[in-house]
Amino acid sequence: MGREMRTGWGLVEEWLTSMKLGLILLGIIAVTAGMGTFIPQVDQSPQEAAKVGQLWQTLGLTQIYSTFWFRFLLGLLCLNLVACSVRRFNGIYGRVFRPRPPRTAGDLPAKIRTEIKGDYQILQDSVQRTLAHHGFRLTGRETETGWSFLGLRRRWGYWGSFLTHMAFVILVLGAFLSSLLGAKGYFMVGAGSTLSIQSIMTEGRIDQNFNVRVNAAEKKYLPNGQLDNWFTDLSLLSPGGHVLVRKIISVNHPLTYRGITFYQSDFTSGVHLTADVRGKEQKVLLSEQNGYNYYYAPGTDLYFVVAQIAGNEQQPEMMYLVYNNNLRVVQQGTLSKGQTANIQGEYKVTLDGYAPFTGIQVKKDPGVGVVWLGSALLLVGLFLSFYWRPARVAGVLSHAEETKEGILALGMTAGKGSESFLSEIRKSSEDV
Repeated sequence: MGREMRTGWGLVEEWLTSMKLGLILLGIIAVTAGMGTFIPQVDQSPQEAAKVGQLWQTLGLTQIYSTFWFRFLLGLLCLNLVACSVRRFNGIYGRVFRPRPPRTAGDLPAKIRTEIKGDYQILQDSVQRTLAHHGFRLTGRETETGWSFLGLRRRWGYWGSFLTHMAFVILVLGAFLSSLLGAKGYFMVGAGSTLSIQSIMTEGRIDQNFNVRVNAAEKKYLPNGQLDNWFTDLSLLSPGGHVLVRKIISVNHPLTYRGITFYQSDFTSGVHLTADVRGKEQKVLLSEQNGYNYYYAPGTDLYFVVAQIAGNEQQPEMMYLVYNNNLRVVQQGTLSKGQTANIQGEYKVTLDGYAPFTGIQVKKDPGVGVVWLGSALLLVGLFLSFYWRPARVAGVLSHAEETKEGILALGMTAGKGSESFLSEIRKSSEDV
């Protein structure tokens, strides 16, 4: 029974450390993450995500990176990478810090092999001198038949693949930290709006309690007419109304406060309206083509929606739709700045002017530091793997029977310099 258990664990270990499993997992994760770029995600575009079919929402495709099965795939990939790395650690450590010269010619590297005959002492001196000249670290030992050696150059390159594997593990751990302990939210409002931070967050939780006010929002253009950037003037307010911090953010220039970051995400057009309901006026802000942004007049079953905005910021025009509780369009029309429409005899709406709407993503990401560490480690690992490849030269020098002759058997993995290295050893021996 014990043998069966050991055999079973051996199979599990073999499965966990297999490269095939790692490649399959990487392929599945890559395809899944690719789907996340094409299917609207709740934390990025909640309005578009809500339009995706119910089946896909149930499967979690509108919040892929937060689903259990995606986290399970990442966790399994982590196990695979850690298992592979642990399995290789002792071998890499031994190569770098405890190099061992070969015992016999059968232990030589198989990539490039050659044999040189000559005077024993001259061959030994030539090897030592040539290795030192090329920057190899030499380790030698006496054997029963003569002398063997191992020369290493750029030995730290052996750690390249190990560091690359561990970097991916750290990146995944950073993603887990962000997913488990982080928080996300999104809002799109017009200038002058104020929201509580707790009402903004749609995923995860935060302990802070403050308000977010959009002081102003605008989009600027370059002299050639192309869009330059979107800008939002944000203020964070204490519950008592004290300004904690204020900053104008734009794309790639966020605001961070106590671990919570506000990113400029998108921008759309909106309008200032005045609704007159039975003699009581209300100021209304509505954005363009947003089914979740409507005006509902108390005491009616009517929903006023801005369908399209035209004209310019100084003289806006808009097309509007009015729905009832059955989602039937009961009225539609257009308004120019200053014009008033009578809505089913229940209330009146006047278009006062243009109002920019800004879309802001809010994130608390405790794993970002871990991700940066993983990224830095990945760069180091890739550099060592591709630009600091180790060179290894090993040889066995044997005495010829009853003579001073020696036979040098060489094995090399020295890259492009292999042939020149061999030529230098031969030439050095011949010169002596």
